[in-house]
Amino acid sequence: MDRDDAERLLFVCFPEGGEAAGRYRAWRDPRIAVHVVELPGRGGRREEHPYRDMWLLVESLAAELAGALARPHVLFGAGLGALVAYRLAQRRVAAGLGVPRALVVAHQAPPDRAAHAVPDQAEPADVSLLVSDGHVPVAPPLPCPIRGFGEPQVMTGWGEHTSAGFVLTPARAQDSTALLRDAVLRAGYLISALAGPPPRLTEA
Repeated sequence: MDRDDAERLLFVCFPEGGEAAGRYRAWRDPRIAVHVVELPGRGGRREEHPYRDMWLLVESLAAELAGALARPHVLFGAGLGALVAYRLAQRRVAAGLGVPRALVVAHQAPPDRAAHAVPDQAEPADVSLLVSDGHVPVAPPLPCPIRGFGEPQVMTGWGEHTSAGFVLTPARAQDSTALLRDAVLRAGYLISALAGPPPRLTEA
């Protein structure tokens, strides 16, 4: 994680399924702080047993990232990482632990369709995560905006998971990593520039 400026908006990135975090190391940027999450069973944590249950993974990440997420942050995920980021936001909001400034998702069907859109090349553990995600209880819409990147026929439905607005930027899955990086970081700059105080949780 970048630690030189604790005042910058933190961008927490969750890579695609089966992908190591190393690809995202180049997302370092002087205007926002970047933290890339390495999931068990991948990259530098490949010796660890991968999670096969989405909610157990999210519970583990909620504890592991509690300190980092205490500061203003945006959650970003690509592919399976988008679902992980969404479920982490859902878990933290439900527990009253805070609301991200935004959730940014790329190239992933929304939760209600994810189990029916499993990539052919997905690793067995990732298939299990996607299938198990279909059994996670339905939650109220997030009180933060969602920004999406991807093909409209894939991304349709994410707007139902936020009460603060959804914006989709069309993007092809075969576009280069650099194009996605530039688009996502531009969104990060905009969110950072427009961000006021983080959304407040209200008691029922």
